[in-house]
Amino acid sequence: MTAIQEIETSANINRTSPLNLDSLLDEIANQITEDSIVFPSHFSFTRNNIHFAGQLLYTKENDLYCLNLVANLGYIPFSAEDKIRRKKLMVTFAPLFLKGDYILSQNSQIQMILITNFTGPANAKKIMEVITYTLLDMQENLKSIQKSIFA
Repeated sequence: MTAIQEIETSANINRTSPLNLDSLLDEIANQITEDSIVFPSHFSFTRNNIHFAGQLLYTKENDLYCLNLVANLGYIPFSAEDKIRRKKLMVTFAPLFLKGDYILSQNSQIQMILITNFTGPANAKKIMEVITYTLLDMQENLKSIQKSIFA
């Protein structure tokens, strides 16, 4: 797996029921056709209007996989675009940037880095499972932050 653009699941899966998570993961895994994963592996996808860039790493010393997801939550406008909104966002996010909870990219994107370590196997189903659980764990936090950015 070298790249995943955006995987859409068929309409016959009930996405609201947690009991169907295994079915959803199986279907997504079946849509990925490459058998071998080249490390580091890079991919991107969009979930709930948040664009994610991902990287999968492997360390032989620890026999550990590391999933890095970067959530692009929105941008801080330039002063000429919206001086009042820029000031409000800088006041809100400056302490979070200094603390390291979020980063500000070169193009003024507010980003959150989500890191999840896991043990093998590193097949498509396991990777999708790790991504799913990582996003479920951070779902409320991501919604809250994105709401404050676009408010």
